Amino acid sequence: MIDKSEVDESVARELLVRFQELQITLKTLQRTGIGKTVNELRRVTSNENLSTMTKSLLKKWKKLVTEPVVAMSSIKDDKSTASTNHSNSQPQKEDCIKKTHCHKASKMIEQKASQLTTSISNVPWQTDDVARLKSRELLVNALSVTGIPEGSGDVVELSARIEDAIFKDVKDTTVKYGRRIRSRIFNLRDLNNPDLRTKVLLGSITPERLAVMTTKEMASDTLKKECAKFQELAHRESLLAIDEGIGTDLIQCEKCKKSNCSYSELQTLSGDEPMTLFVLCRNCGYRWRG
Repeated sequence: MIDKSEVDESVARELLVRFQELQITLKTLQRTGIGKTVNELRRVTSNENLSTMTKSLLKKWKKLVTEPVVAMSSIKDDKSTASTNHSNSQPQKEDCIKKTHCHKASKMIEQKASQLTTSISNVPWQTDDVARLKSRELLVNALSVTGIPEGSGDVVELSARIEDAIFKDVKDTTVKYGRRIRSRIFNLRDLNNPDLRTKVLLGSITPERLAVMTTKEMASDTLKKECAKFQELAHRESLLAIDEGIGTDLIQCEKCKKSNCSYSELQTLSGDEPMTLFVLCRNCGYRWRG
């Protein structure tokens, strides 16, 4: 039996999400007895979110149980008539076998539940902090924004490791922590930057690495190329600030209306495009492009 006081809601939530994602078979349910554990959690929890998740999961698993039973019922009915005499002759033996099987199944369930509890307590990124759990939930949504490629890691575990690495680096959950979480979520959800999410899911970028990447490092290849162009343009314009240019009184300043300016021409676009005119007012220092 599950004691309500021993239920760690954060761990339970993560496990339920993971169970929803796994393709659990009827054989697995029968072997582990996890359905019984989830049902007990449903009865003892007062958390509405956990209750909803357990009901949804049990409903999904119930379909696995009922379908084989219906399929086998006709076969059992056909066999029951032919074996009536034989079964009546050995009722005590069959009862003994059933009791033995039930006892073995009960022991196996207890053993699996014990192993599951032990593995949960050893998770290094476990937390019950509400803010951190919310961050992990948002990261799960970001990693699941589109289809998950084959061979991907567990999104719940990956999200927990990303958040845990950020928390360890920042040391708290204040403004810096929030900015770091939001920047990861924004870039993982960016449909124009699918490579980042894919690399995280497939393990090319570890959660610990993602936690400390700069905005520039997380950007898509297309955006990186655009940034490089802007940096080159800024560099060229900075060179113009040093160059006094050619003095002229034919250009009037757009700001002070004086005709005491200098100008320079620079190729900022492709070779087929006309050169760009950069003007400096020697009177007020205002700069503009012509």
